[in-house]
Amino acid sequence: MDETNKVQNEIEDPADAAQKEAAGGRGGIIGALILFIKGIVVGMANIIPGVSGGTIAVVTGIFDPLINAINTLFKKFKKNIKFLLPVGLGLVVGVVAFSKLIGLSLDKFPLQTGLFFAGLVIGSVPLILKKAGEGSRFRTVYLVPFALCAMVVVAMAVYQTYFSAGTETVSAGALPAISFGLVIKLFFGGMLSAGAMVVPGVSGSLVMMLIGIYDDVLAMISGLVSFHDMKTVLSAALLAVPLALGIIAGIFTIAKIISILFKRAKTGTYYGILGLLCGSVLALLINLGQYNITYSVPGILAAVVALAAGAAIAFFSSRLGGRSKGNE
Repeated sequence: MDETNKVQNEIEDPADAAQKEAAGGRGGIIGALILFIKGIVVGMANIIPGVSGGTIAVVTGIFDPLINAINTLFKKFKKNIKFLLPVGLGLVVGVVAFSKLIGLSLDKFPLQTGLFFAGLVIGSVPLILKKAGEGSRFRTVYLVPFALCAMVVVAMAVYQTYFSAGTETVSAGALPAISFGLVIKLFFGGMLSAGAMVVPGVSGSLVMMLIGIYDDVLAMISGLVSFHDMKTVLSAALLAVPLALGIIAGIFTIAKIISILFKRAKTGTYYGILGLLCGSVLALLINLGQYNITYSVPGILAAVVALAAGAAIAFFSSRLGGRSKGNE
């Protein structure tokens, strides 16, 4: 009897249910494939100016289970790894495989590409509003985290567009000399940047620029793929160690903070996330100012279609996720 209750409790565990819902209510290879594809979309989002991976993690429905899986990694190691591995692999594939495609889309069709991702964010707003309203009535005080979070994202977009325009396209220079100070800077820089990447609406690359390690990271990535010069590869790998440790520490730290916020102020936290999402839409539009956009009737119509398509994909994906949860 005790064993039956134990199994029943495991089945009804909200964290496990959230992971299954994120996988479209499917298990096995199909569920892993769904998580892998969502990871790819999150990785692609990191390349788009004004969009953060955390924002699209919310849109695709993996944000909450992702935070929980990171926080309880060793408590339910096997289950969490089954969730984190396909998402992580998809994220890497999204960044590496689609960086040129997204870059080309932004160069050739900046308005349409930007509005498609804006649509993805807009389409997820009803889901966040629903979660924010679960178990709590609206109070005026919730507008405070909403407004503050929205303003932070918009302010960062303004800085990135009008005060650091072109920084992201700087070519990687020579590797910096290894020193104790640089190691500390890379560790804490990686920690802050990775933490920012988890937060919806915040650009990790912009944080790297503000800290002053973006050029060093570009040089490091370039050095890691310089296979014709193994000395450069080894030097880059040595520099990558403190950065990687900082990234891991940052992800675990911010995930823990978000988890505490969900436990102590769930509704206020969701309104803060809602502010980050709404701020992201404005940030996208502001960041489009970096591109030379030529307006025409066909182009505007295509942009409207892209916006509607993105919103529809996000909205109906969240509806399907909720339906699969209800059918369990």
